[in-house]
Amino acid sequence: MDAAPLTHHEILALAEPFVRSGIAPDLAASDRVARRVAFRPRPVQAADAALPALTETWQLDSPGPGRLRLERRLHTPQGLQARWQAEGDDADTLLRAAQAVPVARHFHVAAGVVAALTLRLADGAAEPVLRHALAQVGGLELHMKVSGVGGYPAELELLRTPAAPAHLPHDLLAVLGRAWDHLGEVGRGWVGRVSLRGEEPRRSREALARLDELLGHLASTFAEPPARFHPRHRAARWLVALRSALPWLGCAAIVGGALLARREGGHAVLALLANVAPPLLMILFFVRREMPRIGLPRLPRALDARAWTPVEPAAARVAASAAAAPAVAPGSAPA
Repeated sequence: MDAAPLTHHEILALAEPFVRSGIAPDLAASDRVARRVAFRPRPVQAADAALPALTETWQLDSPGPGRLRLERRLHTPQGLQARWQAEGDDADTLLRAAQAVPVARHFHVAAGVVAALTLRLADGAAEPVLRHALAQVGGLELHMKVSGVGGYPAELELLRTPAAPAHLPHDLLAVLGRAWDHLGEVGRGWVGRVSLRGEEPRRSREALARLDELLGHLASTFAEPPARFHPRHRAARWLVALRSALPWLGCAAIVGGALLARREGGHAVLALLANVAPPLLMILFFVRREMPRIGLPRLPRALDARAWTPVEPAAARVAASAAAAPAVAPGSAPA
């Protein structure tokens, strides 16, 4: 059975530690039937100068007696939203745990690009884990979704915006190394994957390192004309094509070995290949945590000059704005 709606007394009790911290409840936005207490937005400022002024909102859900779920949201003027999620049985403890995390930790800045993070602290856990990252780079909306299951890769989405590139090479991310998968085009943009090792919290730390690498790569790529991508990554692109051909080369080797055995009269070897090869291929298929993507290898080629329009890196824009700002003498008011 569903839990009973929150009473007025229960709402006041849940909101009490927030009121003591200067966070005012928003009774109009709260939902007694859904057992949700909302709080009024308020401005906050991160200590990191690279981050803009933020708007903070809180939400406390009580799915049932003794069960609480707290979410803190930090909104940027550009539309990014960072989240902190925690679960427990005491509102005061959850609030203090959330406030102990600096505002800047909810964001990741690389190559002048700001990524908003979704961090989750499980009940009794000592360290939060990363579940999602959101950034805007090169006219794309980047999503990185991190699974909590060890061994599974992080899912990447590059969604189109009005200023999005017209075309992206399939090996845009694969040139970064073996951990990065090819891009596949879907209706809303492009999807890919990046491998993560180990269990939490190692997975979250590695995901942040991968995010740092990804943002830097995208920012530098889209800052140059498309014609520069092939010369800059020529060796890496050919290596990616070779890796893509390995499954086909393996199948060709099996078929070639079978034909050679038949020609030489090695019926025992041929029978061994016929009986052993299919089970081995099935084992290799199922030991992988994710579905492998098998396709014909594509030879690297120069990109169409209309693939995207170069954009100035965010880091350069920030530096140019700072250099163009008029100097203010100490003790004087800015104009």
